[in-house]
Amino acid sequence: MALEDDILDLQSNPIFKLFDVEALRLIAFSSETRLLRRGDILFREGDVSDGGYFIVSGALTLSSEHAEEVHGINALVGEAALFVETHRPATATALETTTVRRIPRHLMRRILAEFPETALRLRGHLGAKMVAIEQNLADIYKLLPDET
Repeated sequence: MALEDDILDLQSNPIFKLFDVEALRLIAFSSETRLLRRGDILFREGDVSDGGYFIVSGALTLSSEHAEEVHGINALVGEAALFVETHRPATATALETTTVRRIPRHLMRRILAEFPETALRLRGHLGAKMVAIEQNLADIYKLLPDET
């Protein structure tokens, strides 16, 4: 029953709602679970990323020079790192006893190759997200003073 509970937990995240159940089963079975104590650092700003983290329990704070955010149960931290190599934009620190599931990029690539319907749904979701980001940036640009 624990594997089925893990799948239900993953399905509570908007990204993983798009995945076939068998793809989620592969994530639940193949990902690494890590327990953090309060104050433990999961990764540091500037570290090279190799995947994302799904928060099973507890909470993480992501802090950088510019911002601080708190992420709790069922959040996905490092979403972009599931698909491309990048550097961590913030340091992730456990606010309390926290359990995370590490999902390496190579596992995500395997899932996208083996579950093409999941890949198509994910592509549509991420594409829509990028369009919204572009529109928000365009709106901000309109508010900037002209430099003539």
